[in-house]
Amino acid sequence: MSLMIRVRGNLLRDFSRRNRIAARKCSTRQPWQWPKKEGLYDPKFEKEGCGVGMLVSINGETSSKIMTLGRRLSLSMIHRGAQFYDNVTGDGAGVLTSIPHKFYANILKSKHDVVLPPPHNYATGLVFLDNNNFKESEEKFAELAESLDLSVIAWRKVPVDNGVIGELARYGEPLIKQVFVVAKSNIPVAERECKYYILRKRAAHTIQASNRRFYICSLSSRTIVYKAHATAKQLWLYYPDLLDPHYLTNVVLVHNRFSTNTLPSWELAHPFRIICHNGEINTLRGNINWMTARETMMESDILEDQLNKIYPVIEANNSDSGSLDCMIEFLMHAGKRSLPEAVMTLIPEAWHQDPTMSEEKKIFYKWAACAMEPWDGPALIAFTDGRYAGAVQDRNGLRPSRFYVTKDNLLVMASEIDMYDIDDPCNIILKSRLKPGRMLLIDMDSKKLIRDEELKKAISESRPHGVWLKEQLLTMDDFRKADIEAGGNLKAEIKPLSLTDKRLALFNYVPQLINIQLLHMFRNKREAQTSMGKDTPLACLSQHAPLLYDYFKQGLAQVTNPPVDLDRENLVMSLECPIGPTANLLLPSAEQAHRLWLENPILSIQDMEVLKRTTHRNWTSKVVNTTYSKSEGLGGLKFHIDRICKEVEQASRSNQFVILSDRKAGEKCMPIRSLLVLGAVHQHLLNMRTRMKVAIIVETAEVKLVHEIAVLLGYGADAICPYLALELGAGLRKEGILEPEFTDEIIFNNYSEALSQGLLTVMARAGITTLQSYKNAQIFEAIGIGDDIIEKCFKGTPSRIGGLTMNMLACAKLERHVNTYKQPSEQYVTTDSGMYHYRAGGEKHMNSPEAVAFLQEAAQLHNIPAYRKFRKIDEENRKECLLRGQLGLNTIKIPVPFGEIESAEDIVKKRFSIGGINLGSINNLCHETIARAMNKVGARSNCGDGGEFPERYMNRETCSKVKQLSSARWGVTSAYLAHAQDIEIKVAQGAKPGEGGLLSAEKNTPALAKVRRTPAGVKLIGPPPHHDIYSIEDLSQLIYELNSANPQARISVKIAAVAGSGIIATGAVKCKARHIVICGHDGGTGAANWTSINHSAIPWELGISETHQVLTRNRLRKQVTLQVDGQIRTGFDVVVAALLGADEVALGTSALIALGCVMTRKCHLNTCPVGIATMNPELMQFFQGKPEHLIDYLTMLAHDVRYHMASIGMRNFDDMIGRTDLLRVLEPKGYREKMLDFSNILHKVTVTAPEVKAVTIHKTAAHMMDDDLIEVAMDVIEGKKKVVNIEKQITNQNRALGAKLSYHISKKYGEAGLPEDSHINIHLSGTAGQSFCVFLAKGVTCTLEGDANDYVGKGLSGGTVIIYPPKEAVFESHLNVIAGNVCLYGATSGKMFLRGIAGERFAVRNSGVTAVVEGVGDHCCELMTAGTIVVLGLTGRNFGTGMMGGVAYVWDIDKNLHGRCRVSDVGLLKLENPEEIEKIKNLLYEFLHATKSLIAEQLLKNFNQKVGEFVKIIPRYQYDQLKQTISADKSKKEEEFDPKYAFLKYPREMKILRPIEERVKDFKEIYNFDQIYKSAPKEASRCIDCAVPFCQTSNYGCPLENLIPNWTSLVGENRWHQAALNLMRTNNFPEFTARVCPAPCEHACVLSLSMPAVAIRNIECAIIDKAFEKGWVQAEIPQGRTDKKAAIIGSGPAGLTCAAQLNKAGHRVTVFERNKQIGGLLYYGISSAKLDKQLIKRRLKLLEKEGIKFKTEMHVGKDISVEELEREYDAIVLCLGATLPYDLQIPGRNLKGVYLALDFLRHCCEVRHSVRGSCAELKDKSVVIIGGGPTAVDCLTTIIRYGIKSVKILSINSQPPNKRSLDNRWPNPPDIKKIMPAHESTKHIYGSDNRMYNVETISFEGDRNDQVTAVKMIKIEWVNVNGRFKAQHIAGTEQTLPADCVIIATGFRGPEKHLIDECRLEYENKHNIKTKNHGTNEEFIFAAGDCRMGETLVATAMADGREAARNVDTFLTGKPSTLPTASGFVPTSVDCSTATEE
Repeated sequence: MSLMIRVRGNLLRDFSRRNRIAARKCSTRQPWQWPKKEGLYDPKFEKEGCGVGMLVSINGETSSKIMTLGRRLSLSMIHRGAQFYDNVTGDGAGVLTSIPHKFYANILKSKHDVVLPPPHNYATGLVFLDNNNFKESEEKFAELAESLDLSVIAWRKVPVDNGVIGELARYGEPLIKQVFVVAKSNIPVAERECKYYILRKRAAHTIQASNRRFYICSLSSRTIVYKAHATAKQLWLYYPDLLDPHYLTNVVLVHNRFSTNTLPSWELAHPFRIICHNGEINTLRGNINWMTARETMMESDILEDQLNKIYPVIEANNSDSGSLDCMIEFLMHAGKRSLPEAVMTLIPEAWHQDPTMSEEKKIFYKWAACAMEPWDGPALIAFTDGRYAGAVQDRNGLRPSRFYVTKDNLLVMASEIDMYDIDDPCNIILKSRLKPGRMLLIDMDSKKLIRDEELKKAISESRPHGVWLKEQLLTMDDFRKADIEAGGNLKAEIKPLSLTDKRLALFNYVPQLINIQLLHMFRNKREAQTSMGKDTPLACLSQHAPLLYDYFKQGLAQVTNPPVDLDRENLVMSLECPIGPTANLLLPSAEQAHRLWLENPILSIQDMEVLKRTTHRNWTSKVVNTTYSKSEGLGGLKFHIDRICKEVEQASRSNQFVILSDRKAGEKCMPIRSLLVLGAVHQHLLNMRTRMKVAIIVETAEVKLVHEIAVLLGYGADAICPYLALELGAGLRKEGILEPEFTDEIIFNNYSEALSQGLLTVMARAGITTLQSYKNAQIFEAIGIGDDIIEKCFKGTPSRIGGLTMNMLACAKLERHVNTYKQPSEQYVTTDSGMYHYRAGGEKHMNSPEAVAFLQEAAQLHNIPAYRKFRKIDEENRKECLLRGQLGLNTIKIPVPFGEIESAEDIVKKRFSIGGINLGSINNLCHETIARAMNKVGARSNCGDGGEFPERYMNRETCSKVKQLSSARWGVTSAYLAHAQDIEIKVAQGAKPGEGGLLSAEKNTPALAKVRRTPAGVKLIGPPPHHDIYSIEDLSQLIYELNSANPQARISVKIAAVAGSGIIATGAVKCKARHIVICGHDGGTGAANWTSINHSAIPWELGISETHQVLTRNRLRKQVTLQVDGQIRTGFDVVVAALLGADEVALGTSALIALGCVMTRKCHLNTCPVGIATMNPELMQFFQGKPEHLIDYLTMLAHDVRYHMASIGMRNFDDMIGRTDLLRVLEPKGYREKMLDFSNILHKVTVTAPEVKAVTIHKTAAHMMDDDLIEVAMDVIEGKKKVVNIEKQITNQNRALGAKLSYHISKKYGEAGLPEDSHINIHLSGTAGQSFCVFLAKGVTCTLEGDANDYVGKGLSGGTVIIYPPKEAVFESHLNVIAGNVCLYGATSGKMFLRGIAGERFAVRNSGVTAVVEGVGDHCCELMTAGTIVVLGLTGRNFGTGMMGGVAYVWDIDKNLHGRCRVSDVGLLKLENPEEIEKIKNLLYEFLHATKSLIAEQLLKNFNQKVGEFVKIIPRYQYDQLKQTISADKSKKEEEFDPKYAFLKYPREMKILRPIEERVKDFKEIYNFDQIYKSAPKEASRCIDCAVPFCQTSNYGCPLENLIPNWTSLVGENRWHQAALNLMRTNNFPEFTARVCPAPCEHACVLSLSMPAVAIRNIECAIIDKAFEKGWVQAEIPQGRTDKKAAIIGSGPAGLTCAAQLNKAGHRVTVFERNKQIGGLLYYGISSAKLDKQLIKRRLKLLEKEGIKFKTEMHVGKDISVEELEREYDAIVLCLGATLPYDLQIPGRNLKGVYLALDFLRHCCEVRHSVRGSCAELKDKSVVIIGGGPTAVDCLTTIIRYGIKSVKILSINSQPPNKRSLDNRWPNPPDIKKIMPAHESTKHIYGSDNRMYNVETISFEGDRNDQVTAVKMIKIEWVNVNGRFKAQHIAGTEQTLPADCVIIATGFRGPEKHLIDECRLEYENKHNIKTKNHGTNEEFIFAAGDCRMGETLVATAMADGREAARNVDTFLTGKPSTLPTASGFVPTSVDCSTATEE
């Protein structure tokens, strides 16, 4: 009875009574109740992991031994469970056994005087009750039993000892009683079991209430469950029953729970009634929805009328495991399935793509799929019903499972081995593992162990499933064949869509989307990639009417379950799916196969038409119109959604397909958003329980991208036809944009494959493997959708900040519709929202050109004013993009003095770090610069997951303190980890969570390859977090390993912000992580698909707030440091992060910008033009970043933080953390923001966990083994001894053995390990725990006689690992498993010899180890990059998947290796090379010597005969090279030019001018147009299409904000017409700007940082000239006219542009010009050599055709008064120019021959065009031009063509430098000496350009005729006087220049004043007209151009004219103008501000 000794509460005696009372007060819920939502916490996101074990007597014999061994089994996995922060309260443990009949019979007889019936004639189970209401519950239960003809014969109070459990567990402890139930009559066993089931289900539904606890652990005649809120050790002491020697059983299932939450419940502990589960069901929501929908379609001849009474089948508030348990029970009791068949149905194998699977099994699985969808997710499930006991693995084997079979007929299975005491190794006859998807079963009645194949063969052949499928299953081929027979035409061509079709705009097909996404998919069968993350607005903040899909963020599998490695392990993925009506689930029959089996959910247009027409097999379709009349306005949406729901419900009664179609959308009909109507219909049918009667197909123009497809399917669509995208593909081919070979079929196939692969990526990210399970799983979070829409359309979807209402959606759709149909079609070819790449006027980008420029100026020049400008721009951008932009700070009236606030140095050091950026994503030069900066200020930088050069991490100045560890394991060695201060486990990143990294081959340079241990020049692929982070307990293990590998390092876990991330973070803290990084959705990345970047994860504001709330409510917050990562840029971001709960922030993008990044988003292409994100040496030379730049930025950022701290009264950073009361919601900017609710984010959390004292846990002997090894081996490490030999016993409690020992070696010796002559030899016997020899360093040899669990040799760093079975073992090693899964994961060097079989994923990511093993599981050598693997036996499937390097040699015993290899990734060769043969032979000898392998011995005996049976496996690219399959193309490919490098290959075209000898002789335009036109496509290809195009922004580049990247790309593709449309979208007169504009766009071109810019102006010229040549430029006559008239005074650039725009708006426009010719400055002020006047006249003719009237020689104020204009016109626009010159009032000014520049140019122009006079008098004259600006150059251009004798150009300014000075930063215009064509011509003629600087003209001298003869000047210097520079004459430097003609071109002071004064207008700055929105102080008068701005560029004046026209239009119409804004955007004309009112 020693086992019955009670362990009373020694651990709990110090808990005070006060704390117990506090525990009860802290929660308002009852202890047993499901937690309530609070703030951002939602209990439905609770997750769990665990350890599972099963021990079964195969003979079915009961004994106490099995109970004893079961306890041992449970305790051996205690580390797989978890405890509350007190280290006492367990997360849960339980045991399921067969009923110990004699034990209970004796108790009932002796204590209750009740005689139990014989075994199996009664049911019993434990019931959790509450002390107050248990009597009432018992009575209700008895009543229910009576109603079922059952009787309760006893209630037994179960003895417990609650002194052994934790305080929290006692608080929620139930009253535990055991009920015994019998049948009143003698009925069959099956019927009796069914009644017990019904009783339990009905009791669960009816007895439990809010104030009444009632939970039945189990109720069965065969099994019973004991479970508790306890640890495994506590469980056995808590229930004395379990330790009673009379408790006899033949089966034991045990479970240790690890919950992510710290408040687990008694009820949710495992086992449940049948199963215990280690894993997670990722598709739970969909599974429950589908099950609910089936309720009206199910009938049971077993349950009969009781069926409806047990609904819902899946009880509320159940975990995923509990729900699965319910489903298995239901299928068993109501569905005529045996337990193994029920399990096989719900958790099928990956059968779709398995060539090795039998046809019978495939047929069964296909039939079962027709019956119901899989419950998908990683799972190891142990189950029993008392007869059967077994276990099943998920299809991908993502949970460990090992088992033994003994001679005495016991089977022991568990998550780990060493679960069973084996004193005699001879007793074990089999050691094996449960393979992926396989089932292990014991039939105790038949006394048989049934293997998977036998079992499933029997089930597969139990019914005629094949016949049923053949007779009933339908395919698309069946429908197509029937359609042809009925006269259908399947080959009808798709009608090409015109690119001017307005539906493109209606459904948001913007040019960037077409060019970046759709064309890529049509051509390349995959989605396009990008880099650097998302910086655009959330959909709920966007001003550009995003589609509803954009409000949804994709779900993510992280920590508690892994994403699937789609690319490497796609054999488990499938898009095949049955659709259509389902039959009764409970009656297996042929009817269940009568469904349409789709290979893919994407339907072609032809197939869509087939299904519309079909009557095949009496299947019919109903097309439901999802559009409604525009005239119905906002109210029409709700009405028609309800109408459609009813119509679909009616259609479902008589049709098999319902097609939701928006085909009728057009000018009169508005489409309802497809997702909205689908969601409403799907939810309606679910509510009506009719969803399973019909397939819902969506035929929509709206869908075109992966995310949209994914969302539709996730919310219930069965299939989708994206018809408009396919019609667009045909249209693109017709336009010549797609090549002719892209037929309709190829376009569909390519597009469908791209969508399919993208969809699979979304599924894989969520850990879902089959589309059937994914559909309706709703794995999304909505950001900014209101409760009304969620409840109606997306019920169950998290939407935590409110948002959109139905009315707002209706208004947004009306807005888009109105905007679409009010404009010419051509405009929609060019309208671009800028969602992908920045476009001025489009979507805001956080990284706008201005933000980037000012941040760089601040950081690189330590310019604080520039930082302030950056901060201001960032604030503006933030308000339009981010959630935190809607928040403000609650400031105090008197800020805290700065001297009292925490110092900037401390803030930088303690609070800032650089986030993980891997080596390869950026180069080492940049990486090291970052590290140097952070080390200098004492802060942390993160090396990312790409490894780090040893010479860097061994150097304190250049090392990154944070070492990142991802699933790729690049360069992760013992030394790498040993030299870390922090080790960050990268579970997920915000930009592409759930995906691995990707490095292009060209980035994988030899240096990088050496760090990563890979071949150079090979594309590198990292897996998603998958191989050792696939459960919460595995994360705990990994943290344990890393703590061992570096005991001094802080372990961090990086997770993506998703709904529930707070709960996941809580789990990570329980795993002993001490630092958590929460990544927002907008983090950067080196390469990712657009879908991942735009639609994954959520804002960190939600993530950090939830994490802080959940940790705080569970009293764990103080145990961890929280960091946020994602677009941290200013002090406000830092402060908000802190107030929401963050201790630290990580910077990434902003740090790179500070170092020179200009956000071109070309990281993934290796073409970064500033040398940061590139490994190309040619580009790396352009990197200019310095550590000081980053330091200065961080310092300014810290002072910014201090500024905000002062404003809110905070002195210390710590005081801010979690102070959400200091945040407030700003006044909403618009109606969208108004509906957002931030209360959950700002919620002040309530602490719900009791405050209990933590108990110190002392190291046990198991934890001390490494310390013992270190103590013994230290003499060798320190060099005092050469060799040490150690012998020890080991158990599975000894985990990560060798890691800590290796730490000491690596700290001393680095990568080299021990010296060559030093050795540490360790010999162990027993069973090693997880991660045996992890990171084992060189010089250590570890020999194990026994076996090992998972992760043997993970990260092996030079050590040697040897494992062989015990010498006494009788089993054959090559047939038995000796090591678990994922051995050698990420190993870099060393050796391993395993005498036995290893599990799945052996040598995954092996990077250099040599290993020999006698057999392996699936996925061997996955992602291997180096090393040698020898397999002397059978392999599993998918061998070599993703293999990038190294070599494997396999003894192909069964000659079927080829079928088990991933032949797309590897090549198989015969072993013929003598050197390799010798290598294998030597390895066999070494293996034999190390392990005494019989297999090796036999092979060596017959080596010459057997060596021919070996197969060599190498990466596919090496195989292809060897076989020379691509040799013919290789040289050709090397010659092929990669267009992305055009900017490097092609120099800028410089020969754009006619020969100088020719052009100086005439006034023809100086340009060499032939060369310009010819070179334009090549020149355009130099444009790298920057994501942030500085050339396009008016602040730095084009004043007109021309769509430069658009039309350069189009010209590069020879799409001239499209280019012209894009150009004319923003520029009314490109033919003018292309000739006269000084091209500031080129100065702002990113290429100009390092090389000549793109010749943008030349390309513009080529486009517009071709457009005129081709007739594409035509008069655009307004479709309608208003009754408003506008007068434009002045016909210069601003006047003409304003007139043109007002005319487009339909107003009647008249232009008044005082000169004879229209054009103003364009005509008179610019030489014909630059602008041919015929071009002006050509344009004027077009304007006149369009309706504009021109009145010349009409001087307003003289020829016509202002009063007359005011009477006739509704608006007057003054476009007077700035013609009032700066004159020189010096002696001699009045001499003849002294001209003002404009007068001179006007005179020359009139002469040139034969108006009057002559310029012949200039010939042979000396000319002096005073001034050096553009007007002076125009004068120079003119005069040199008149044969003058000489010319001098005088400038008072200093000579500019030849290159930019430090304070003249790009992208500002360069203040350098400019060489214009006129200067070149001057130099050609006179030998010099004759410019003189620092000279001031002091007088003019003349002759007796008052004719000027000379100019007198003096040299000056500029002197700083009181902060202003003044010119000071230099005495004695006077000089006289001969001059027959002097031209004064010193600029213009403003407009002439006489007309302004007549109009009574006010001035600004004494000269210019004062305006506001272009309006003046006179209501009807407006001003535009130079007269209000001062002297500007032609393009600037034109831009101002366009904007003035918008303001005038608004004035004339009385409503917002619909004229385009910047970049050609058309503003909305629909007011949605009232749409928030329901």
